[in-house]
Amino acid sequence: MSTRQQVVLRPLRRWVIVLCAILVVVLTAAVLVWLLHEAGDDPGRRMEAIKTGFTVGLAGGGSIVLFLAVRRQWHQEVVAVVTTRDADERRLTDLYVKATEHLGSPLAQVRVAGLYALERLAQENPHQRQVVADVISAYLRMPWDRSGPDLETQQELHVRRAAGKILTTHLRAEPEFWQITLDLTGATLVDFNARQCVFSGGLNCPSATFIGIARFTDARFQGEARFAEADFQGTVRFTGATFDGDVLFAGARSSGPWWFTGAKLTNHKAVLEIPGFHVAPDGTIRPDAPAR
Repeated sequence: MSTRQQVVLRPLRRWVIVLCAILVVVLTAAVLVWLLHEAGDDPGRRMEAIKTGFTVGLAGGGSIVLFLAVRRQWHQEVVAVVTTRDADERRLTDLYVKATEHLGSPLAQVRVAGLYALERLAQENPHQRQVVADVISAYLRMPWDRSGPDLETQQELHVRRAAGKILTTHLRAEPEFWQITLDLTGATLVDFNARQCVFSGGLNCPSATFIGIARFTDARFQGEARFAEADFQGTVRFTGATFDGDVLFAGARSSGPWWFTGAKLTNHKAVLEIPGFHVAPDGTIRPDAPAR
């Protein structure tokens, strides 16, 4: 039984039991009358008929008792399952609340612990993986003032690097792939390493800021790749990446080189918007020829 399945317990109406008892009595009486009629005036046969009739009645009553016993056992098992499910849901909620509370801590190590607590929760509860991914993405989208003290800045860089690593780790076949979509609109990502990741729902990163090297080597985008107005503050590597949908980099900026060597657009109807690049007839993404 699924932990998310709703179980409805309906009480057995009393009139059903009364009706069954009446049917047993009527059946017993009918059998007894028929057997006595067949037995005639022979005392021995009439005694056997009476025994047989009452045996039929006892069998019918026993069937009702057996049915009620089986139903009661089933009821107890269902109650046990529902109770266990409710306890698991409460435990899950408590873990989720505590982990998200850690993300608001002023201490970087506590925030990191909250991130890994969320990851463990998602690993043990697959139906919560999208929720956990949304929470981590929301943390990365939160405004961050990098003009603060150097120590706090370095600690927050570490936290955001850990958050990005958790997301990308589970977008690969190993150790375990999460079927999730990411919305990183306006997020600040640190050393985002999405090498060999599969973005089954595409990736939304418009206006995102990438600090350090942004690695998307051999990644696959099965939906739209949205990087419009993104700010890449380092090298951008999309070497060998595969795009199945639109590739939108309009207005994106980079302080380092763009690498799209071996990248390919599989959908000939998709839109490619990468400054300085175009799609070759074979679908590969190539840099524009220098102006003469």
